[in-house]
Amino acid sequence: MLHKYDHLISKYRCRFFDERLASIGLSGPIGRYLIDIDLPKTIKMNVLIEKSPFHKSHATRAICHLSNLGYIIKTIDPSDARGYVLSITKQGEIAAKAVYETLKAWDKLEESALTEEEITAMKAIAKKIYRKIAAYYGEELLYEENL
Repeated sequence: MLHKYDHLISKYRCRFFDERLASIGLSGPIGRYLIDIDLPKTIKMNVLIEKSPFHKSHATRAICHLSNLGYIIKTIDPSDARGYVLSITKQGEIAAKAVYETLKAWDKLEESALTEEEITAMKAIAKKIYRKIAAYYGEELLYEENL
């Protein structure tokens, strides 16, 4: 139904993020990880991976990239020697702000094509689809408070 347009919009979203975040060494998906670390400031890596829509190998590479850029610090989890705790650095907080600004700019671009009524309807439809798919997979809703 919507997959064709979803794919095309996603292509442009990636291009938009890549263009705006290249100067700080990030792409859209990696920027998303940075935001998910910035919100709590510290998070266990396995929790971050569970929240991610990507494969765990993608998360591992993204975390390595963020660490190499100096945006996060990865330390061994004191409660589980096999796991890691990720903490954002001051430099990472600055980069996360750039990601937030890019997200806002993307939302503004998307919403500029719609009326207020259409925006409200689109949000309601997206929320409904998200809830249905999460229920199909038997998963609890993430970010429900922000929906």
